[in-house]
Amino acid sequence: MVLEAQEWVNFNYHGKKGFVPAPTNGQTGWSTMYALTRALQIELGIGTPVNNFGDGTATAYRNWGEMEMGSVPTDLKGINIVKILQSAMYCKGYGPGGINGTFGEGTKREVIRLQTDAGLPIRDGKVYDYIFKAFLVMDAYVLVSDEGQRIREMQRDLNYNYYKTSGVQPADGIYQRGTNRALIYGIQTEEGIDPEQQTGSVGPATTNRLPTLSIGNNGVFVKLLQYALYVNGYDPGVFDGVYGNGVKNTVIEFQEFVALTADGIAGKQTWLSLLQSKGDPNRMGTACDCVTEITSFKAQALKDAGYRTVGRYLVNKPGSSLNKKIQLGEIETILNAGLTIYPIYQTDSSTQSYFSAKQGANDAVVAYKVANSYGFRDGTTIYFSVDFDALDYQVTDSILPYFNAIYNKMIALGSKYKIGIYGPRNICIRVGERGYSSSSFVSGMSTGFSGNLGYPLPRDWAFDQISTIYIGTGNGLIEIDNDIQSGRDKGVSAVSPQEEINVIDDTYFDSTYESGWRAELTDQLEDGRTILQWIKGDVLLFDEQVPKALDNLIRYDDLITDLSNIYSMRKSMIQSVMLREMACFGADDVLRDAAVQQYYDYMDQLEAYNSLPDEQKLITPPPVLPTNPLLADDSSTGLSQIFARTAIDAMIYARANLVSESKVYDKENWKDVWDVWENLKNDDTFNVSACALVLIQASQDYNEFGSNYYDYTIDQIMGTLARYNGTGDKATAYGEVVYHLYEILEKYNKLCRGNQ
Repeated sequence: MVLEAQEWVNFNYHGKKGFVPAPTNGQTGWSTMYALTRALQIELGIGTPVNNFGDGTATAYRNWGEMEMGSVPTDLKGINIVKILQSAMYCKGYGPGGINGTFGEGTKREVIRLQTDAGLPIRDGKVYDYIFKAFLVMDAYVLVSDEGQRIREMQRDLNYNYYKTSGVQPADGIYQRGTNRALIYGIQTEEGIDPEQQTGSVGPATTNRLPTLSIGNNGVFVKLLQYALYVNGYDPGVFDGVYGNGVKNTVIEFQEFVALTADGIAGKQTWLSLLQSKGDPNRMGTACDCVTEITSFKAQALKDAGYRTVGRYLVNKPGSSLNKKIQLGEIETILNAGLTIYPIYQTDSSTQSYFSAKQGANDAVVAYKVANSYGFRDGTTIYFSVDFDALDYQVTDSILPYFNAIYNKMIALGSKYKIGIYGPRNICIRVGERGYSSSSFVSGMSTGFSGNLGYPLPRDWAFDQISTIYIGTGNGLIEIDNDIQSGRDKGVSAVSPQEEINVIDDTYFDSTYESGWRAELTDQLEDGRTILQWIKGDVLLFDEQVPKALDNLIRYDDLITDLSNIYSMRKSMIQSVMLREMACFGADDVLRDAAVQQYYDYMDQLEAYNSLPDEQKLITPPPVLPTNPLLADDSSTGLSQIFARTAIDAMIYARANLVSESKVYDKENWKDVWDVWENLKNDDTFNVSACALVLIQASQDYNEFGSNYYDYTIDQIMGTLARYNGTGDKATAYGEVVYHLYEILEKYNKLCRGNQ
């Protein structure tokens, strides 16, 4: 039905001014909702359709006539508007009985369902403007999980009482941006702010009218306070509007957490800390950060203003004229003034494109070296910056892999420095929950960030940046970001000269060594041919495959080098197993891959057959399982010859042990195995990346070696290479053969990275 809705809206509005087609994939999403919203605006005569159902759309719809059963015009416009509504219903999981353009009992029933699900007081089946809008957004009005029961209770109560100003907000049991706004709309309504002046965000009028609550107070403001406490992670008990000892104690716990005076009285600062990420922007912190050099005058001005800790930058942004990094002698000036300092690492962290595992590994090394050169001692926390409003999928796709690589690189470098994160609340929470950071520096003054709205302060917060202000006068005048300090990180009060660090990562292939590299490896492969054949069987394509294998090592050198640096693994380990597997690719591999493809073609056909109605199965023959003696559901495939289940095991291991942010597959699910097998076979980047993870798991399976693979002994390397192939005598022989390739590759990789 979603597909039908997409096809209908595209067919009817294609080519009309301002219409953007919906995807035709049968999947609900914002793009489909936007297409339906624009279609409605076209029907209502709005000149420039947009994605948003705003005041203009609401007014035009009301002027046309809010729909209810028995009152909808039956002209083409009326039929189309009903079809738009019915299409939106299906996209939200409501079933009106078809996309037929008739406002009948089914459509009315589903309108009442939404009104009931959302907790609205009016449940009459009439499509008011706010109801039409509720159908045209991706908000959910049904409980997502049982854990959200009390959040949903709050959401439905807020909808019931304040929908006229807040609109219909989510009622799914998840605290989010819309719920945060609904809560503030409720407060503004109870404060007596004119509905036309209500914004759903905290401004001066809202702040000035916030009541002071304490023991003995009862009523709606107390209930709203209880809601605010609960969504910030502090449970006041039942939402009964009674300010008793339970509420008082909960307020005290919250005040202690956000570093307010813990008196159990909910005044303006407590309210503001509950309602917005910056809390009270006029509150003076005891920490700050700045891009300006701290001179002795400025240090004294900060000290006089009550500041104790200063955040300063380790590096400048490449290509920028802004010199924000710590200057020569500056740390001594700060410390001599009786202040402490904490280091921040930021280059160009303002877009998603900056963040990747490769960048994380690089930044970890740079930050480590620079912090060490400034004399920062063991245990110092370095805060790595995420300076944009990353959406949740961007955190998953880019930011978690970035911090994962920092985490692993810091371990490989000896775990001298702790990892902190600077960013909006959601990012700090997610990175910390994965175990990649130990403390958060929250960009709280960005109150409009989606990553701040609807998220509590991270439990591991160390600094909360709430305002930009000026401190001092004359030579002491300085602009700073004013930070609240929790005490989890007091900064460092001393630095000392540190031994220079020599981090020797592998580098990209140097073409000047190509002839020697290729010649030695070709000879080695030829010398070991008898052993290789004994392991592999008859290698019919050996002479053809060797040059192709060597070409592939060059072709994928950038990827192999990046993986080497991310995992602190000598690239020779990845190269050697890849080279051996590519050189020995033969006719048997082709036949086994074909047999696996046959198996999954059959499984695909079988699933399609099983989904047929029973009457159609009577006239449709079921698929027949092929009789190929090699038939199997898995085989070693692709450049590195990896079984799908082996790759799945390695990815599960890597994620569980914080080695990578690999997607998790289920090796008992044939579709997952098929998906991984096809990726291994057809996506060389996927295959080579899996090769590195299989080697990492192999090293741990063999003898639980450490995570700094740069330091592996000959026996550890050989054992890891053997375990890549399996266990037993043949695997041991495999490891010995492949180690000979490793030695030659490492000889030339040493030359490339500049150590002999």
